[in-house]
Amino acid sequence: MTDTPAAASAITPARDRMIAVLLLAFWTVVTILQQWNQWAEDLSAVYVAGWLWQNGQQALIYDAPPVFFGGVAESWLPAMEAMGIADETSFAYVYPPIWAALTAPLTDWLGPQGFVNAVTLVQMPMLTASVWLAGRLLKPAAMPWWLWAVIGLFTLSLSIQSHHAIWHNQPTIAVGFLILLAFDRLEVGRPIAAGAALALAAAIKLTPAAFVLIFLLDRQYRALAAFTIIGGALGLLSIALAGWPAHAAFLDSIALVQGVAFLSAINTSLSPALLALGSAAGWLPMPDTSLPQIVYQTTIPAWLTPAISLAAFALILAFGRALAPLPGRSRRGIALFALAVILPLFGPLGWLHYYVVPMLLLPGLVRLLPLRIAAVLIALVGFPSLALVFAQIGLLPWPIANYTWAMCAAWGAVLAGLFAASRYAAR
Repeated sequence: MTDTPAAASAITPARDRMIAVLLLAFWTVVTILQQWNQWAEDLSAVYVAGWLWQNGQQALIYDAPPVFFGGVAESWLPAMEAMGIADETSFAYVYPPIWAALTAPLTDWLGPQGFVNAVTLVQMPMLTASVWLAGRLLKPAAMPWWLWAVIGLFTLSLSIQSHHAIWHNQPTIAVGFLILLAFDRLEVGRPIAAGAALALAAAIKLTPAAFVLIFLLDRQYRALAAFTIIGGALGLLSIALAGWPAHAAFLDSIALVQGVAFLSAINTSLSPALLALGSAAGWLPMPDTSLPQIVYQTTIPAWLTPAISLAAFALILAFGRALAPLPGRSRRGIALFALAVILPLFGPLGWLHYYVVPMLLLPGLVRLLPLRIAAVLIALVGFPSLALVFAQIGLLPWPIANYTWAMCAAWGAVLAGLFAASRYAAR
């Protein structure tokens, strides 16, 4: 639907923005206080990797449990005991070696919980800033900023995606912020800053590099050049600091992840969803449906991963063709939203916290589609995303598969809506 100017009201634009900022700031402070001294299984892996690096045990950094997911690598246990966190859980380290090398000197004067607290002071403001950045990209013109902020804070407070990101103090928070910042910078004519922000995001998690496709679609060649130069420099810096053997181990760990499919309610990905469908249909062995997580490894058909990748590639091409004629702002907004859904949905892993950016962009459907259609799509994703609803999935016949199917279908419907919006806007 076409944006219309905001109706005159008692709240001036400046006051509207001030209220929004105050709401975001208040939520940030409250969340920092709530998360203070809370252990974070995901983030702690960065500290453990840094400690191992600092203590000459670099070869252990990419060790993982037998099937990679959940729990602590056995080789880490002596180190965790030495750090005083033997009773805690820390997941596998899945980031480029540069972050272990840069964290290493911090471990001499900052303890594990102190490190988690310090990152909380950085990442919680990034999370609320992401609400603001998402609004700058897709907020309907008629919607006041205070209302966009309230919707965003409800999303951060009530959604299971945000809950997982906050609880684990997931570095994906910083990655999502940097992706949104990159496209915000494009909106204000700062392509160099846009490329730099996206390069930094890709240096934390490799997947954001795929967003350069939008730079190409948008003919943002200066942003692309900045991404290439700064990203290349960060890559060379990583090799210089950590050496090639650490990078080879990192690439091996990525290959290990891509060789399995993890069926869990916290992994919204087509690969395990389709494997579970195959089990339900009798084409694959039927696992115990009461298990909270199932790892498919030896029963994955050889054609499945290439087929999913080919489908993702075809979908990206279709979006590119549909979006090409659109004005820059609309083209970038829809492309960003669509790609932020496609990457986790069609990737080997679609952890719930990967969907924080799409959840923050979700109210923007009101700007892109007729209100009734937008409301249906928001409800399709929003209702099962409520943490209170997620807590009840044990009532379903096959909880982890039923929930994964529902969320994959909901995000698939959003992609269909975004594609329709691109076709509608091009008329």
